[in-house]
Amino acid sequence: MSYWTLGSLLLLLIVQTLASYIDRVYSEMGKFLSRDFQENVDAWTRAVEPKMILGRDTLALSASVLRQITLTAIAVLFGAKLYSSLTLLPILRHGPRLPDFAMTAVELVCIVILFDRLVPYLLFVRTKGLWIAKLRLPLVLIFLALLPITGMLSLLISIVALAEPEEQEEEENSSEGVDALLDAGKEEGILEESDRELVRSVVEFGDKVARAVMTPRPEMFCVPGTMTLEEFTSLMAKEAYSRVPVYGESIDIITGIAFARDLLGVADSEAARQTVASIQKPVAFVPETKKVNELLKEMQRAKQHMRIVVDEYGAVAGLITIEDLLEAIVGDIEDEHDVEEETNEPVGNSQEGWSVPGRFEVSRLRELFESQHDEFPVDLELPSNAEATTVGGLVSELAGHIPHSGEVVDAGRLRLEILSSTDRRVQRVKVQMAASPETADNQ
Repeated sequence: MSYWTLGSLLLLLIVQTLASYIDRVYSEMGKFLSRDFQENVDAWTRAVEPKMILGRDTLALSASVLRQITLTAIAVLFGAKLYSSLTLLPILRHGPRLPDFAMTAVELVCIVILFDRLVPYLLFVRTKGLWIAKLRLPLVLIFLALLPITGMLSLLISIVALAEPEEQEEEENSSEGVDALLDAGKEEGILEESDRELVRSVVEFGDKVARAVMTPRPEMFCVPGTMTLEEFTSLMAKEAYSRVPVYGESIDIITGIAFARDLLGVADSEAARQTVASIQKPVAFVPETKKVNELLKEMQRAKQHMRIVVDEYGAVAGLITIEDLLEAIVGDIEDEHDVEEETNEPVGNSQEGWSVPGRFEVSRLRELFESQHDEFPVDLELPSNAEATTVGGLVSELAGHIPHSGEVVDAGRLRLEILSSTDRRVQRVKVQMAASPETADNQ
């Protein structure tokens, strides 16, 4: 093999390794990875990708195209090596010898496995990819040269994507498919009821947003930044919170989070002079429309236990903790500091009615009456134009005001009786299924 061929092969192998590494990074994005792997992907997204000029989709497609081009070039180079090692006369008389073909094939397979699979995988596992930022200039130039190809491929992908609505419709029905599988598991005796509920909670978890699981603003416990640490210590002894949001002029101006453990490092003589603002830590905000599965991963990576939820106008809508997110999957989690309160879970049965808290999700109402109607899906016939997501919000929206205890509101086939309320919100509601016309006639 000539020096020119060796040099070309070495260059192709380097480019092949880099392209395969970048292609692997983008192929792993969006998957559930171990913490170390996820940190490597996050480091690439945060420190390397912004320096590559091109967008994420273009980079991913360019790396994939470059990988295929270099693989083809390496194969062509080995084919040229095979035939250059033979003279024209033996080829005409006898053809290439079988050992030459076998040796070339083995060499090619080994090189592809090593530089297209093994080395890029080791780089992905062992490094954060920061080193590739030093090679960004030649890589960007190569990717720019590939823009005509990637542009044409992007156009073809867009044309193919025109058929995606049908696939999306199938995805929307995936939860119904899961329910069918769970029901089949119950009939076969494979899944217990508790297991079915846990699986269903995990599936539904991905569809929820922060607004659905947050602690709403009226129930938030906050302290002003001007409060002295002495007063804060006394308050923490009564309330038993480990962390508390701190606000400025109003609760819409959350300035940080105060941790109870930080009080241990403050001398008693200083506690009367220092304020809570002096020990507060930075606070993170999240929109109320944030998907909770994405939020949970972000909070895990950032090692945060609390975030403030804001609405579309930037006003504080509530707060959300890791505990809130976990409770959305496994139900209420109580510790030794939790005060015994009225349950937030529905109480009752399908025949006599259910007592539910005002913040009970409207989307969960159908579950309460499923056992009563096993033969067919329950259609509650709720108003399609209702914007409320909680039972308390639904009765207030339908009534046009905040109902008082004893008031009754009809919503489709449901009879909603207010059990308790305040001037600001509905606390508890009794939900009953109204008798259908057929049932009433039979009676």
